[in-house]
Amino acid sequence: NSGISRQSFRSSHTAPSLRSSAGALDDLRSTLARSDSDSQVSHSPPGHKERRRPSGPERSPSVDTKRPSFKRRVSIEAPFTKRPSVESTLNVKCGVGVGHMAGVHVGDSISRREFLMLGDPIEQVALAEAAASHGEVFASPDAISYLAKMGTVLGDWEADAKYGRPTLIAVRGEKRFNPREEYNLRRGVGLPFECAKLQQHMDDFDFSELNWLKRMISLYVHPVAVDEEHESSSNVKHETDYERNAAAAELRNVYTCFISPKMDYCLTGNEEKDQKLFHRLNDIMTITTGLIDRAEGHLRQFIVDDKGIVLIFTFGLRGSTFPNMIAQRAIPLTFTICQSLQDELGIKVAAGATFERAYCGVVGGINRHEFAVLGPAVNLAARLMSPKHNSNVILVDKNVRLLTSQIFF
Repeated sequence: NSGISRQSFRSSHTAPSLRSSAGALDDLRSTLARSDSDSQVSHSPPGHKERRRPSGPERSPSVDTKRPSFKRRVSIEAPFTKRPSVESTLNVKCGVGVGHMAGVHVGDSISRREFLMLGDPIEQVALAEAAASHGEVFASPDAISYLAKMGTVLGDWEADAKYGRPTLIAVRGEKRFNPREEYNLRRGVGLPFECAKLQQHMDDFDFSELNWLKRMISLYVHPVAVDEEHESSSNVKHETDYERNAAAAELRNVYTCFISPKMDYCLTGNEEKDQKLFHRLNDIMTITTGLIDRAEGHLRQFIVDDKGIVLIFTFGLRGSTFPNMIAQRAIPLTFTICQSLQDELGIKVAAGATFERAYCGVVGGINRHEFAVLGPAVNLAARLMSPKHNSNVILVDKNVRLLTSQIFF
């Protein structure tokens, strides 16, 4: 029932063309009748020899006894059109951490900006999530120390905390942490959003100030989404945000590159040292975005997560698709970024790059969403960059190697 087998069936059995003659209709009827009888080969008596398609020259349809019938084609396509609905389960695993964090705005006021979160909880979450399986929630020892003061934690959490191990606090269908009444918030309760005060504050802005604010906010958004917003604002459209986002989603052949600068990004608590770290992160952002803009690529994201500091840029989206872009733009830019970070900041990097079809569009709900590039090739690029497979070099997939083999590889 796979799409590949169905496609190969059609390509191998529908090659002959019909003869346009007066006797072609009778020949076709007899051919279809014999073909239908051949489809019942599983019910043939023992000793019956199955007739095989000849491997010699192609026969005329009037004498070819192996031409597929319409009924046989319908039987192959029926499972796809009448497939019953199946209930699916989304498997999720979570890690919880707690501690001091810092939020840093990096970038400039011309190209791009990002908001980074730094702190020890990121490492805690990475270890807790790695210990969890599908349907489980693990908390770090620091988070458990807080939860124990707020309620009852089931299991031997004290031994886990002693040895620095994450503790299981929830599993699908079972809750292993029971908070006291004063901490037992109902689902849906959150921080109040003072929309009236925000609207009152915005009413005091004039037109030029609102335009400046919109431009500053757009620096945190992917360039493709910004261009689409400008196009939609210049035309009168009656479609909803959901319809516009759904129409913008597409599948494209995308070059995706993950770059990981190898540097210490932990907060020390010393203001002077932490300020140097923030400036260093800003230098990485400005150097990279300047080179990407010069090559007319797109910065997808600059984040700090369990994989460390990660830069993601792409070629192949709207506005960054060019002839021979892998050999002439993507790979040279990857080399330039790695060399520039090494020469100007003394930072070694590891990189992974792929080129394959990926989903490009908005993900999330109406109130909170972002432009993303998703697909197996994107995940492969992240794995090629990871320290498990990469020792400060550039690793690429076979598609990138084949497209640039005459120049680089």
